Amino acid sequence: MEMMNSIIDYLARTNLFNFIIFAAIIVFLIKKLKVSAKMEESVVSVKETIEESETAKTESEVKLSNIEESMTHLSDEIDAILAESDERAKLVGTKILEDAQKTALVVKDNAEKALENSRVLLKNDLIKRASLASIEIAKSHIIAELSKNSELHDKLIDESIEKIEGIEL
Repeated sequence: MEMMNSIIDYLARTNLFNFIIFAAIIVFLIKKLKVSAKMEESVVSVKETIEESETAKTESEVKLSNIEESMTHLSDEIDAILAESDERAKLVGTKILEDAQKTALVVKDNAEKALENSRVLLKNDLIKRASLASIEIAKSHIIAELSKNSELHDKLIDESIEKIEGIEL
């Protein structure tokens, strides 16, 4: 048994010695590879990423809050826009009616003036035709009377000659 104890003791010391050498090698490699600096960089990078995520989350919450706020007033804004559109439509409709009434009055006045001008033209044309007809009737009557009575014909010629002689040049 003693031998067994000595073998176990020897193995325990050898394992302890191997562990110490292994730990020394790991410490040496960690220092050589600067694992702690890289770990620190990774920790800093992760912290920065977390801070950026927190900032983005905060900004997103603010935007969401603003959107929710605007959504609560959206119905009121739509009602206001519809009311304003309705008012504008009424004003435009009123303006169109006023313009149409003014245009109708102008058209009526122009039609009345055109009608009056047509009446005057027609009246003047009728007077002209009546005058021409009267002249033709008078001419026919004079010719008929002169044909019946030659003394009148001679008298008319004499009077015309006297009038021509009375004109001074």
